[in-house]
Amino acid sequence: MSVRLPLLLTVLLAGCAAPSAPASLSPTPTLGAQSVLTWQALRQGDSGRDVVTLQYLLRHRGYTLSVDGAFGSGTDSAVRSFQSANGLTVDGIVGGNTWEKLIVTVRQGDSSNAVRAVQDQLRSGYGYTAVTVDGVFGSGTNTAVRDFQTKRGLSADGVVGLNTWHALVTGASTGGTGTTASLAQSILNTSRVTLGTSSSTTNGNPRQNMLDTAAGRAVTRGCASNANCGLTVYLKKSMLQGMYDMSRSNSFYVTSIAGGVHSTYSDHYAGLAFDIGIWNGVSLSSPNSAHTAARNACLAAGSDPGQTFNAYYDPPGGHSNHVHCAWN
Repeated sequence: MSVRLPLLLTVLLAGCAAPSAPASLSPTPTLGAQSVLTWQALRQGDSGRDVVTLQYLLRHRGYTLSVDGAFGSGTDSAVRSFQSANGLTVDGIVGGNTWEKLIVTVRQGDSSNAVRAVQDQLRSGYGYTAVTVDGVFGSGTNTAVRDFQTKRGLSADGVVGLNTWHALVTGASTGGTGTTASLAQSILNTSRVTLGTSSSTTNGNPRQNMLDTAAGRAVTRGCASNANCGLTVYLKKSMLQGMYDMSRSNSFYVTSIAGGVHSTYSDHYAGLAFDIGIWNGVSLSSPNSAHTAARNACLAAGSDPGQTFNAYYDPPGGHSNHVHCAWN
């Protein structure tokens, strides 16, 4: 299996106050009126890792609000104030234009809430557990950023600019037709996807992962050395959209999502991968043509070709009895 990891920071949601002139901030990217990349929009009612990132970035911009991963009224007020101050449409929706005004370039030597946003994504979203969320961009953060950039095919310069921010935020995933919770509920509702109910991780089986996501909760995940390490992750929209799209014309059995023991930086632990054990009624317990059909369906649904494995395409080894599909 393959790469990444979240956590929920619990702080009481507070109101926010918009500063009239935030002081000395790092420069924003030079952009036109429209965003240059496609981002997943956030709005009031959403929760998760990307909301934590948003809240840290708003704090960097001088707004006072809690960092708790819940897009409540305080975050909504801060977003609207920021949009108004920056000539954006004041709708409380954090889409591409708002993301690209909010983000700031950070690099080794910087110290800020924007650095905390980067560190939180690396540590809790992508499995870089050696990174401390302290707001100080030191050598450890620099090493993690460069490794992340290399894995994403970005320039490995250690500088977190527009493209690296975009890759860090789950908005880098291709868009879908619903929210994360609604996609999870749609998957639960379809008879074409059977979600396994067993896992070496307590409360980490695929069905429980999906139930938790549908309820807006982080899911229980495993670790490479301990199936019950007590960590959680939010399932990513790109993966859920891919799973749902595949179910439109196929039926399959999901044996693992976030639970279980996989490789250290497995995509399972980032909420970006799932394993298939049965494809359209054919067991994948041994190599057969269904392995090829299942992998091709994952690729057609947007999975990462370099991280989608079966019995016949298996650079890391260990996929002769299932198909592993992972998204960016």
